[in-house]
Amino acid sequence: MENKKILIYAELKGGSLETSAYELLAKARTLFPAADAAIALAIAGCGIDEALKEAAVSGADLVYGVDSPRLELYHVDYHAEALKKIAETFHPDIFLIPASCTGEELAPTLGLKLRTGVAAHCVDLQVDQNGEFLQMVPAFGGKVIGEIYTPKTKPQIASIKPGMFSVIRQQPRSCKTVLLDDSFLEELKTKIKLRGIEKDEPSGVPVEQADVVVCGGFGIETADNWKQVERLASLLGGAVGSTRPAVDQGWVSGEQQMIGTSGKTVRPKVYIGAGVSGATHHICGMKDSNVIISINTDKDAEIFAVSDYKIVGDGAAVIKALCELLERRQ
Repeated sequence: MENKKILIYAELKGGSLETSAYELLAKARTLFPAADAAIALAIAGCGIDEALKEAAVSGADLVYGVDSPRLELYHVDYHAEALKKIAETFHPDIFLIPASCTGEELAPTLGLKLRTGVAAHCVDLQVDQNGEFLQMVPAFGGKVIGEIYTPKTKPQIASIKPGMFSVIRQQPRSCKTVLLDDSFLEELKTKIKLRGIEKDEPSGVPVEQADVVVCGGFGIETADNWKQVERLASLLGGAVGSTRPAVDQGWVSGEQQMIGTSGKTVRPKVYIGAGVSGATHHICGMKDSNVIISINTDKDAEIFAVSDYKIVGDGAAVIKALCELLERRQ
């Protein structure tokens, strides 16, 4: 098998590498034996000295960085150009990008800049019997998992939701760090003027960090019933999760609680799903929960296939009864 060169975009938060970099690094190591692959991390930011040092002991073989004041705040034109420069220097076969709110924009932008294909929102990455890299993406409304091949152009770009893979810390390797000159960014013309970033911090425990997640789906049926989902989550000291239909119905205020390939990936100690059908898009975001309890009126609901405990019944009614039981015991 020809040695593969894999580039991973390592996003930064507070000057440190986001967990997604370690997730993708661990996954990349499982795809190809260490002797058959060179894995590099790409870092773009301002004042990245500490991030470069962290990346050098992450288990990567190489680290590329672009350090510029123009990269202090996220700007799609500058960040995409910086990553393009790194890719043209390293010449990767595969380019992995976390499908975060910024990565979802950078991946297709880089696909256009590098004239290659992009597989978005992958739920898995594999290598077939011929050594070809393939990306697994839900298709037909999540009813099947499609195998995406893009073998004729390089790099093969794939975006993967943070949390999709587990972090397996790698042993530090002999790692070379390359800091590229940032003068090319001075010459870049852009029509986008960034004024600043405003953050709307969610209240309560973030759904991806909660030990208990109570998730409601379309089967909850009404906004009044949705209040019971929130009530149970509060009683259990957990977080509320949702599926796409719950967002579309306006029962939740935004997508920050949504679980699945277009939302968050969660691994709580206990996941309780009420009125959740079990589409692949959602299951990919919660299948690794420790204990899965599902409530659905359909005894053949797809969610039951991944559940430890199954309740055939009305989700809202069962949730309400659980709340009343817990309140009596308090």
